[in-house]
Amino acid sequence: MPDESPDAEVPRYPVRVVAARTGLSPHVLRAWERRYQVVVPTRSGGGQRLYSRLDIERLRKLRRLVDAGHAISRLAGLSLEQLDQVNGAEPQAAEEGGQADEAEARVEEALGAAARFDAARFEAVLERAAVSYGMPTFLDQIAVPTLERIGHGWADGTVSVAQEHMTSAVFRRILGWLLRVYEVHGPAPRIVVATPPRQAHELGALLAAVSAAAEGWKVTYLGPDLPVAELVRAAEEIRADAVALSIVYPGGIDGLFAALRRPGEGLPPDVPLIVGGAAMRRHRQEAESAGARVVETLPEFRSLLAGLSERRTA
Repeated sequence: MPDESPDAEVPRYPVRVVAARTGLSPHVLRAWERRYQVVVPTRSGGGQRLYSRLDIERLRKLRRLVDAGHAISRLAGLSLEQLDQVNGAEPQAAEEGGQADEAEARVEEALGAAARFDAARFEAVLERAAVSYGMPTFLDQIAVPTLERIGHGWADGTVSVAQEHMTSAVFRRILGWLLRVYEVHGPAPRIVVATPPRQAHELGALLAAVSAAAEGWKVTYLGPDLPVAELVRAAEEIRADAVALSIVYPGGIDGLFAALRRPGEGLPPDVPLIVGGAAMRRHRQEAESAGARVVETLPEFRSLLAGLSERRTA
């Protein structure tokens, strides 16, 4: 129910308070206000944006719905009561189809910017998409397809090495920003995310880290090419509830999974080891024999995290 107290519409809360209470970063708040007018804050005498309790309630509901897969563009004009009717409902098939078309258009827009070496435009397209859609939609329908098409283009010679490097640098910035946006405060399951030794390609790990953060996990991201001993030490020190590794290149990982599960030297036996990436097509049996859980897609990874979280709180 909406807050109907007399002062519910009185603007008194600054951006930092709203960000803490809604989980939306100040950057996303400004983007939603500017692009979609989801709320209209007033200004203090000093120019500070101020929000009411009703504004905060509305923003909380919008974030939950966007994270569930609804597009902010389709929610922005709805009242609190209409948002309550949407809450809990799956996005309708027509909306999903339209959103898929929009996502494909954003992918094409990003690829066009990459082809022109327009890094600023490439970054702006991705940032706007991240703000406009929930994380599952952004990651699954925009980020991953864009990366895959750039990778295929690099392999067949239609994307240059310089273009691939440029887009990778932009993706690192965007995904690093999203990790900060979705940073979890308070009690939550903990996960360590990295790539193992001799694995320098980190974008898969960053995608996994953002996915985990958006699912409510506290993420310790350790970057690429991490020695096994350091990975184990970090997992023990933060009392990780899971460890996730992205492995792209099949060479040089023989014995990795056995080392990670070696009694007394590897990960604690009750800490799930989750692995994904292109190399796992070749090394799946080895990984599963060592007790690792292999995932092929981000939706599969999120589903596994949801199950682990449920068992942890049961």
